[in-house]
Amino acid sequence: MTTGCSVSGTLSDDEAVLNGSAPGGSGSGSSGNSGSGSTTPPEETCQVGDQSCVNRNTFTVTSLPVPTLNDIAAFRPSPGVDHMEPDGWFVVGLDANFYATGGSSVVPGTLLGYPANVRFTPIRWRWTYGDGSSATRATRGSTWAAQGIQEFEPTPTSHVYSSPGTYYIDLTIGYRAEYNFNSGGWATITGTLWLPANRLVASVGSAKTVLVERDCSVAPAGPGCSN
Repeated sequence: MTTGCSVSGTLSDDEAVLNGSAPGGSGSGSSGNSGSGSTTPPEETCQVGDQSCVNRNTFTVTSLPVPTLNDIAAFRPSPGVDHMEPDGWFVVGLDANFYATGGSSVVPGTLLGYPANVRFTPIRWRWTYGDGSSATRATRGSTWAAQGIQEFEPTPTSHVYSSPGTYYIDLTIGYRAEYNFNSGGWATITGTLWLPANRLVASVGSAKTVLVERDCSVAPAGPGCSN
């Protein structure tokens, strides 16, 4: 075991440089050599964990790898959830409101051979409404009540169906992915990761509306009320 060593170092954004010394660098020679002098081993670049460099005067630890979206295929965020208002039925010509729930999540694991965390943050929501149309939004939406508006009023994430029928609504959520190694600072992975949420099914029908003086709970025999 080597004893009497001293080590110092500096850190930059993508590398660590360690400087050290080991005993025997100066002093009197032996076996026919006399006088005093010093030896300075050459600088050497070492990979992380390379034990052959521990007794060198100076060595550089190479930077950690930069992952891509393909490299985080084994990491998955907590899935978002698609919702609709009204729940399961819509009216032709009136706005149906869609919104998603679910936020950021951090997933630990091994990334490119190193312990790491990957953080997923939803940033885009792409709805496919089942009637041949779709829309990508920069907001997840929210309920009519949360927005302080009445039912069937337009919202940033609402959609109007023009024909009766049964429709299947799919939501795909786009995530920004970030990573860190050993609890270091977060770095963004280039690109957006798109993952599916749950599928919704809704029946769309037509409805007759009439204006009445009192609602059906007060006058159940009134026009537009079922007897």
